[in-house]
Amino acid sequence: MGRRFHSLKRALKALRAVGAAPGAITPDAPDGSVLKHYQDYKAGKLHVVYTRTGTASNPGSEKFCSLTPFGLLGTEVKVYLTNISGRAIAGYSATGVDDAILGIDHTPTGTAGLVRVKGFRPARATVSVHSGAGVSTPSKLTGEDYKKRTNASYTYPFGSTGTHLSYNAAKNNLLLLVSTGTADRGISFKPEAI
Repeated sequence: MGRRFHSLKRALKALRAVGAAPGAITPDAPDGSVLKHYQDYKAGKLHVVYTRTGTASNPGSEKFCSLTPFGLLGTEVKVYLTNISGRAIAGYSATGVDDAILGIDHTPTGTAGLVRVKGFRPARATVSVHSGAGVSTPSKLTGEDYKKRTNASYTYPFGSTGTHLSYNAAKNNLLLLVSTGTADRGISFKPEAI
């Protein structure tokens, strides 16, 4: 969880006696405190379950799509076969992307000339569309309230296009297109692996 709970981890270490060995048992934090809630979570006393609300976030049916990977050398042009969810395709208008922007074809005619490479994972962009101001919700890890916003996220494979040949160029183009417009959207990326 990186730096997200850094202050709470430091506070738990500060509960130990001065000069205590690194593996020494940490005394309990005060009952009812945020620190105690987090300490119970770390000790496995607090069972945390995250559930999906409704079926709106389920990916739906998987469909074939084709793309040209970024990691091919020189003038080598190959089209690889991968998958995209039907829900992601239905989210094109909400996310501000489409086949041309992503460098994919989600309706390839047949599979002739398309290669499904074992171990290939296409570059992926996950676009989140946020709505509303948020509802006050208690954190399952700390017990503190935070504003939980309603959002829908869509994951898209993307590849090289005629104008954006490199991963960074395609990524920057997607970032620009998703961040513009009237919708409150965010985007994250995972690079491809060949």
